[in-house]
Amino acid sequence: RMAVEMSAQFLVEVPAGLGPGHPLQAVSPDGQQIQFTVPAGYGPGMSVPVAYTPMAHNASAPLVAAPMAVPMMAANPGQQLVYCGATDPWTLLSGLQSVKITQQVQMAEVLVGFEMPNKYVCSDPLTNMDLFVAAERSAGIGGMIGRQLFEGGQRPFEMDVALLTGPAQPPLNFIHLERPFKCTCCCFERPEVYISNSMTGQLLGSVVDPFACCMMTFDIKDIADNPVLEISHNPCDLSLVCWGCCCGCQEVDFEIRDKATGSTVGHIRKQFTSGEAIGMFTGLGFDAQQYEVDFGGVSSPDWKAMVLGTALFLDY
Repeated sequence: RMAVEMSAQFLVEVPAGLGPGHPLQAVSPDGQQIQFTVPAGYGPGMSVPVAYTPMAHNASAPLVAAPMAVPMMAANPGQQLVYCGATDPWTLLSGLQSVKITQQVQMAEVLVGFEMPNKYVCSDPLTNMDLFVAAERSAGIGGMIGRQLFEGGQRPFEMDVALLTGPAQPPLNFIHLERPFKCTCCCFERPEVYISNSMTGQLLGSVVDPFACCMMTFDIKDIADNPVLEISHNPCDLSLVCWGCCCGCQEVDFEIRDKATGSTVGHIRKQFTSGEAIGMFTGLGFDAQQYEVDFGGVSSPDWKAMVLGTALFLDY
């Protein structure tokens, strides 16, 4: 049985010949003997997320644990998710050349303009398979008030990106984004999001939005706070000014450049959607962003996670 440390949970591979309803026992990362039952929908070779209470908080053992479901993002009415069948999100991410990110329309925002936690589906544009879900944490009443009061870079948020493992199975959380509150003013206290591996708790790096006149720029930094990649938009491109018009401004291209060489290694393209068109003509608050991420020369899954997180950061 293979265990991989997670935040208050770990993964256990179901042995050959066993299935739903079979009792199992595994050792947690801190040495506890955990007893649990294989849940419905899991079979041999599949990894079951198992919750446990760390010894620092509860020294009693053994513990009876249940599979832990990370926050689930429901599909829109009539939307059918197409699962890719992958079990390891980092292996899947390492083999991807591009990802399409589609924001889910939420009717409370459309009808009354009430800002809701953002939710997205990430899919493979080549196969149309749905790969990941990204969901902003609601953060209770404080989060609800913050979403209404703070705009732009001042608004704090936390978001989880999870692998879609299959129908009736909990998504597997593997990337975490966190942007703390900052009182941003011009070049002071610029917004910064920290991106980490949810399965190990390790910080991967951060993305900062530096002050730039007439340009949208982002610096992607490693764990030592060194800028490695940068994302920028050409100030001569007027697509953001006449966004969505029939003259062809249906897409904004953000180039991903290597800081050391200046060469372009990928792209993030913001695409005009029908929801935005409806909002422009009716005045309704359709928040339906769509991005396509082309990883290009970015091959490391950690840095692909950083680029994916940057694309989500663009929507804030």
